[in-house]
Amino acid sequence: MTGRLPEIDYGHGALSGLSEPLPILADPRGRCPVARSKAHDGFWALFRYADVAQAAQDPARFSSRDVTIPTQVLPAPPPPLMVDPPVHRDFRGPLLERFSPGAVRTLEPVVRQSATALIDDFIERGSADLAAELCIPYPAHGAMHLLGLPEGDVPRFQDWAVRIFQNQGDLSIPLELAQYFGPMYDELAGREGDEIPRLARRLVIDGREIELLEFVMLLTTLVVAALDTTANATSQMLLVLAQHPELRAALIADPTRMPSAIEELLRYVTPLPALARVTACEVELGGHAVGPGEKVLLNWIAANHDPEEFPDPETIVFDRSPNRHLAFGLGPHRCLGMHLARLEVRVLLEEVLGRLPDYRVAEQGIVRGSGITRMIHSLPATFSPGERRS
Repeated sequence: MTGRLPEIDYGHGALSGLSEPLPILADPRGRCPVARSKAHDGFWALFRYADVAQAAQDPARFSSRDVTIPTQVLPAPPPPLMVDPPVHRDFRGPLLERFSPGAVRTLEPVVRQSATALIDDFIERGSADLAAELCIPYPAHGAMHLLGLPEGDVPRFQDWAVRIFQNQGDLSIPLELAQYFGPMYDELAGREGDEIPRLARRLVIDGREIELLEFVMLLTTLVVAALDTTANATSQMLLVLAQHPELRAALIADPTRMPSAIEELLRYVTPLPALARVTACEVELGGHAVGPGEKVLLNWIAANHDPEEFPDPETIVFDRSPNRHLAFGLGPHRCLGMHLARLEVRVLLEEVLGRLPDYRVAEQGIVRGSGITRMIHSLPATFSPGERRS
């Protein structure tokens, strides 16, 4: 691009709390491959699929050492999210097997039991807050079992999940997580086993033993990501299916369409709409030289609605192919827990469509939150009362 660089003035955090963010993103994506925002002391923003994908796959030029705008005050960079290759591989590589499709598949009975029990709590009354009573507490069981943590601690993790949604600035939550995981550092020293805390304790980082703060930040990052993203995805998808009864009817009539439908819904809602990178050297963005140390926002949601990659992007097409969406990111930092997220989304949609097939959302009662993710705090709904199963 040549000529004057377009400037935009929007806070992407507030954007994530809007019911209709797509029209706002379509304008800069259509006019320019890159823009400069004046918000948060200034940052660069990418909107097109090709540009976002290229930056995400180029950690040598686009560092992940700081992925938030504005910068969050943290005790240490949370691994592996804010650590660059090759050290990034030291944190992530030994955990990959535990997050593989095969390992995650064994969790389906636990995940389904969680969905069943939560729905049982409200199905007889014919109304519920599908966010607060279902989607937000739901991922705790899967996260606990994947991490190999005690079943008795599930209520504590469900409480953390709710509080993360209620106030993302609540500094007591990371403190409580640190107090929970901190003692494990000494307890698990030299211990064998393939549970994630034991694997994390045995990690060798850049040729040395993992440090206490790294250990705590790693496990805290895994927990927060597991609780937050799935809750956002399921709430957003239940709302979309309520707004498009023909899509809900199609899934009920033919459940075999569920896997491809989930990929399309992930593309459409993009529960984590954006993350940032930091330029590690001078780069060219849209024909403009950008020096090192500059923040660059990768708009996953704008890229997922780029008509150059997804024809008719505002239409939900369950059998869209190809569907190379960026809802889980791309490159070396692609979401480690994406297979667990897919499982949890599938199970929850199956249970809701099977047990609450006629649910109706009271859209005037929806309460959204703004921040890094597309949060829904409250999703009030009514439905025909049903019977408990457990």
